[in-house]
Amino acid sequence: MVKKNISIYGEMEVHSPFSNDQLVIDVSDTHMAIMVKMAGRSQVGAFELFEFDSSANDWYDVFYQVRTLSSILERSFNDTRLFFHSNEVVLLPADKFTTSSGETYMAALHGDNTHHVMKYDNVNIEPPIANVFRISKSLNEMVNSNLIMVTARHIYSSLIENLLSPHDKITGTFLKVIFYYNRMIVVAINKSMLQLVQSYCFQSPDDMLYYLLSIVQQFNLPVEETKVELSGIVDAKSHYVEYIKKIFSHVSFESVPMEGSVKAQAHLYPTHYFSPFMNLVV
Repeated sequence: MVKKNISIYGEMEVHSPFSNDQLVIDVSDTHMAIMVKMAGRSQVGAFELFEFDSSANDWYDVFYQVRTLSSILERSFNDTRLFFHSNEVVLLPADKFTTSSGETYMAALHGDNTHHVMKYDNVNIEPPIANVFRISKSLNEMVNSNLIMVTARHIYSSLIENLLSPHDKITGTFLKVIFYYNRMIVVAINKSMLQLVQSYCFQSPDDMLYYLLSIVQQFNLPVEETKVELSGIVDAKSHYVEYIKKIFSHVSFESVPMEGSVKAQAHLYPTHYFSPFMNLVV
């Protein structure tokens, strides 16, 4: 079952047969965020957030239900940016990557899987890396049969580029924790070096805390000095945040506000809810 949890509509003009605006979709096994980036501007004209369990539904069923509930997808777009959240990922030095080496490392780390297709991104940092990942064949077919002119990437590629930008280097120890529905992405950086980027599923604050403490132990992170930045679908007064603040001394929320015609409606929600999605369009 698909639920539409957030819907915000501002300046969403109707163009026929295609819109000059850009469609941006962020999709994982538990959510789909759909945004309209207004033509010629780094502003969102509409935003929808859906929750579901893809393990209990075929991707065609998920997308059919999303399309039925979505006002954005009533329009057509000739420019779509898509971000996947698949868990089967291998990061390789760009100069070591070939299609053959990517398949070899993927099989070694995640096993053979005939129900998935392999893709890869070039991650533009120094030194450059290749992000090799798998998505299910049914998701890949759903995308190809329902969307037009798609440019697809893995969400990790965007995160790594944003966090390791040479213009805004992170010094010291840094943890970025992005919350979605029953899952989170954690990025660990130490002295401008990427230590970890990984997704975790959880059912309780205890599960979440176990994963974070495991990361602290694995990379020997000093909890008194580590800066932790939170964003995504999490209540600032929840046990999740309370537990994190008990462990780490420096905890903050990333705020990337919605601007333009959707600003008034967006104020109904905490700004950090939208930060992971706004980072994909600004």
